[in-house]
Amino acid sequence: MKKSKTVLVCVTGQRDCDRLIRTGKKIADELSLPLQVLCVQPASAGFDTDCEELEYLRQTARDFGAEMTVYFNDDAPLMAVSIAKRNGAAHIVTGMAEAPVNGFVDMLHKLLPAVPISMVAKDGKIYNICPAKKDERTAKTLMMQN
Repeated sequence: MKKSKTVLVCVTGQRDCDRLIRTGKKIADELSLPLQVLCVQPASAGFDTDCEELEYLRQTARDFGAEMTVYFNDDAPLMAVSIAKRNGAAHIVTGMAEAPVNGFVDMLHKLLPAVPISMVAKDGKIYNICPAKKDERTAKTLMMQN
């Protein structure tokens, strides 16, 4: 079964993650792809999860024609990579890491080097990690060998 491509937005349980969903929708429209929203909460959070915030994000996703899925897992980057692979993510949208950096985006980029990642700062500015083209990777490898 061939999986279709999608734009995957990774949100936390914070209300201001709605900016990520809006950015993801713009990218999905530009690429003519469906939008999917993912939230990975720590398994230890359990009943301490802010359901009101998650419901707001779920409704925001629905308003933009997207489905939001919530998983409880203590390894958010690995879970996000798994979902991205399973759903054929062609582009990933995340928030911008603040200090201390938790390594979420680094892990996504390391495990999914061919998938572009857009990070949206709190002020709405978008930073992109674009995959290197195959010929650029080959040139870099050849330079390292010499």
